[in-house]
Amino acid sequence: MVKHIAIGLDGSAHAANAERLALDLAQRLHAVVHGIHVVDATFLEGAFITDISGAMGFEPFLNLQAQMRATLDDVAAVIRSDFAARCEAAGVEGQFHLERAGVVHGLLAAGKLADLLVVGQRGVNARFHEDLLGSAAEMLLRRSSLPVLVVPQQAGLPHRPLVAYDGSPKAVRALQHAAEMSRALGLPLAVVTVEQQEERARARLDDASRYLAPYEVEVSYQLRRGEEVEQELLAMLEPKGFDLVFLGAHGHSRIVELALGSTSQYVARRATVPIWCVTRA
Repeated sequence: MVKHIAIGLDGSAHAANAERLALDLAQRLHAVVHGIHVVDATFLEGAFITDISGAMGFEPFLNLQAQMRATLDDVAAVIRSDFAARCEAAGVEGQFHLERAGVVHGLLAAGKLADLLVVGQRGVNARFHEDLLGSAAEMLLRRSSLPVLVVPQQAGLPHRPLVAYDGSPKAVRALQHAAEMSRALGLPLAVVTVEQQEERARARLDDASRYLAPYEVEVSYQLRRGEEVEQELLAMLEPKGFDLVFLGAHGHSRIVELALGSTSQYVARRATVPIWCVTRA
């Protein structure tokens, strides 16, 4: 059961909605929320400062670095204050964590004791790459040992959760997370498998049914015939379909994923609903 929820806070609209959803979940689950803001050390210490300083005609890292650090600290103070106010308004216990590191490393370090990591679908620079998953979110799907909930700019508490099941070990874990969350929220759960061969699909759904039986959750099962799993899943989402998807990240071999990306990354990048990615079997 989820009792510690970590949230990545960067001041973006996507992160703000991720924070609202995390607080709503924490209310229902009686969980502690950990707000994590990372002051990007690679930004302060990297080539950017050197290049800007040189272009402006003064020695790198003398004044500009101090000014940038002060500005980023001011931003962090505002984010911390806003997080505390939101937690108080929601009646949720909140703990704020400030990290000075690379963004992904900082999120993973501060969230190491959490049960779930919640991040926005895109970050503060979303307007410059509207069709891309945020770089931090994409890297977290590859590196996090925690389940990662990727939240788009508009999302609320779920009412119709869906879990994608392909028979893999991570898909079994996705069944577990989906069943526990559906039971905790009092929601029916739908299980879908995408497969062209009906016999294989029915066997998968029978396995899922046997696994879910002890959870005492209302479950429906669907078979979708198709070759492109990602497109089939996206077609089942809101505004007319499901509003939360559980799936196992990295369903292919690691070599294929590194070259082509994974189903989870593709769906998380384009989905209009939150995507709960189980990253470890």
